[in-house]
Amino acid sequence: MNQLRRANEYFGISKSDFEKSGAFNPVIGVDNLFFVDPLLLSKTTTPELKDGLVKVRKYFSEVITLLGFDDPKTDRKAWGKLILREVKGVGIGYGNKSDDGSAIGPQLAKRLVDTAKYLIQMGIKDPAIFEVMGLFEEDFGPDRLSDALIRILHKDLCRYTERVANELSIKDRITLRQYERSYSVPRHPFGKKPLLFIPADILRNLPLANNFEEICQMAAFNEELRGKFNDLIAVCFTGEKKKPSKSDIRGFLLGDKDRIHTIVQVYRSSAPNPYNFVTDPSGIDSWLEKARYFTKLNPIDLPAHPQEKDLEAIVQKIISAFKSFIETKGGWRSLYDDKLSILNESHAQHFFYATAMIYCELCDIDISPESNAGRGPVDFKLSKGSKEKIIVEIKLTSGAVLHGYKKQTRIYQECEEAKKSFYVVAQVTDKSKALDRILEMAEEEDDAGIQHPIIISIDGRKKPPASKA
Repeated sequence: MNQLRRANEYFGISKSDFEKSGAFNPVIGVDNLFFVDPLLLSKTTTPELKDGLVKVRKYFSEVITLLGFDDPKTDRKAWGKLILREVKGVGIGYGNKSDDGSAIGPQLAKRLVDTAKYLIQMGIKDPAIFEVMGLFEEDFGPDRLSDALIRILHKDLCRYTERVANELSIKDRITLRQYERSYSVPRHPFGKKPLLFIPADILRNLPLANNFEEICQMAAFNEELRGKFNDLIAVCFTGEKKKPSKSDIRGFLLGDKDRIHTIVQVYRSSAPNPYNFVTDPSGIDSWLEKARYFTKLNPIDLPAHPQEKDLEAIVQKIISAFKSFIETKGGWRSLYDDKLSILNESHAQHFFYATAMIYCELCDIDISPESNAGRGPVDFKLSKGSKEKIIVEIKLTSGAVLHGYKKQTRIYQECEEAKKSFYVVAQVTDKSKALDRILEMAEEEDDAGIQHPIIISIDGRKKPPASKA
């Protein structure tokens, strides 16, 4: 069973020395929830990336130039340039069952081509449009933008990784034969692929280009442009729907050239800051250390040599310890950032996964990321070839609780041939109709003799200070 460890631990380097290199120190093997922000490329102190933003916009300018000919042959070339495959072993973003990223495949590239052609016909030819497409283009979220940037800057990141590995005297290397030369980079601890480092000063918890409100806050523009932008957003975000879909936003923004032009202008004048890994204001970097601290203070009695019949009881003990920590020991704070805003559901999944893995190391239980740990269920199974398996799914009431219970968890259980599944829901909203409904459904299924995921409800709502309780 692979332990959860950071890069510095795998390579036997002190955390402080690793951080002095300027490289992000990822937890290996899972998706670390940070993304490359294109605007930070213009501010980085990393010499290999000093022209990073220029290179990115030159790349997208070439796509726009090709599409501008309005010819099937050049359209195909533009489409080919937008197919940006993931770079293996980067360790950031929303990975797919690993730390390998997602990037842009052929279908998404075709939709981006169609959108870009439409904008070109409107007279919009600014390459920065590709950076803000995440505001209105389906399936083009922060992970795909970030992975696309990493692919475009792959050669520079190889040079950077080689230099950092030399400075840190990392001996376990693999040779990457890319471009005009070979690069000696660290070997990924979980296989024969390379591990690439990313400078911490180009990372944010979400790229600026994914949030209208933050773009406005970080932009330095004149009053006329500010008024235009605010009027634009007011129209887009008011109405019957509390939160418009990307389709709604797309329909509105692409309905007028001036709207898109305003968005790009405001975005270009923005000046975001990299994520502060020292203070970790959103609490999304220190989840492994929190899990280690929690499990050390809260040991549970687990058998050293469990039998198949013990698996369910062990999983229940782990879930109970997690529930107790959240509800009675101040652990609810780990579900919120420093402003008490609810964190991404993936963070709660990460934290539970780390907690469970540390407990499982104490006995012969394997906790597996086969079903995309940190972005979905966690698999527990007895090691040494046993087929006994239990699925645990973690949800927040701010997420799709009903859908997860009715479909998602059952599909995972069936696909993984698991004996049982637990559906753990942390309530982070004052009320949750979805949680109430699935508890009713569970009772109805019990009465009908229908097997269903076992629901564990955790009260993760904000607690008042003791003096005000």
